[in-house]
Amino acid sequence: MGAFGGIHWNRAARNGRVRPGRGPNFARRVFPTRLPVLRTTELARGTPRSVVDSWEKPVRRVVLPPLPEDTDTSRLGPRGYGDDPSPYRWDIVTRTRALWLLTRDTVVGGWSAAGLHGLPYWADSEKVVLLSTRTRRNNTGTNGAVYRAFTSGTETVTPDPAFPEMQVVTAATAAAQCLATILTGKKTWYVHHVPGMEDRHVRAVQFIDAMYQCTHLTAETVLAGARGIVCRRTLKRLLALTDYGAQSPMETVLRLVVRDALPAGHRWTSQVRVDLGKGRSTVPDLACPELGVALYYDGRHHDGADQTDTDFMLFQRLKNAGWEALRVNRALLGDLEELVEQLQGAVLRAQAARGSRP
Repeated sequence: MGAFGGIHWNRAARNGRVRPGRGPNFARRVFPTRLPVLRTTELARGTPRSVVDSWEKPVRRVVLPPLPEDTDTSRLGPRGYGDDPSPYRWDIVTRTRALWLLTRDTVVGGWSAAGLHGLPYWADSEKVVLLSTRTRRNNTGTNGAVYRAFTSGTETVTPDPAFPEMQVVTAATAAAQCLATILTGKKTWYVHHVPGMEDRHVRAVQFIDAMYQCTHLTAETVLAGARGIVCRRTLKRLLALTDYGAQSPMETVLRLVVRDALPAGHRWTSQVRVDLGKGRSTVPDLACPELGVALYYDGRHHDGADQTDTDFMLFQRLKNAGWEALRVNRALLGDLEELVEQLQGAVLRAQAARGSRP
């Protein structure tokens, strides 16, 4: 996991290193502070050759100047769920910047573009994808780029404030290109079993939910951007399962698992604020306000003592407010029979409590 919150995160947001999106900071990628530069450019600035040659080299002819020793270089925000970055040493944004410096007439696409639009998950284990109007030879080395043909008329944007000349496909086009790799099985990561769904479809919904958070994409713009890239019928079915409020991939899985667990006429809503009195409130990951049932997914950050105490207090206050709350962790999500049994009990108690109220 990365580091969450704090002065470094706030500074990154002020400096434009966090892309605009509808989700909270922890659902968006924070761009790295170290900026690659051409070796020849740094030598022309007067930096001694011996110094330049001692710096890290993400790709041939490109170097990474070190940051001052007192700089916090820990990665801000989440690392990708189930995303093994090997064999790469650097994140997708750093590698994309470095390779683009060598081919400035290219356009960034695919998972590289998704990372530059703020997606914090899954992209760091992918090769850099650059779109070109002329034929280029793909580098078979670990850190080389994959070159694809650039389609004339494709809309581009410049989302990286540190490299304002770098052209990148729009978030909608990047989403479509990534979805194509997910649906064909070329891109995979571990997902919990969701009854009635194929794993590739679960991954696709997780991905779209995550893109909703780190950008301002809508179901309509995703569908429009996928024209000619992803099967429209399949995508419309998947979009019906997406949610603008899922703030982590595990919250997406939880929603998909319990999507049919409520009585007829009731539905789950994401990120509903519940008033607990005395100026306090809580925001369950999923809630049914009509029944008074709340679900929380407890990720790793809930393991700390301070967070555990806070969770316990909120749980008790929810009960006093007449709500039934269920906390779900990775282990419970892996035991669907137990999860369904606990959820059914919570729903029955909530119905009984609502029925007994004057």
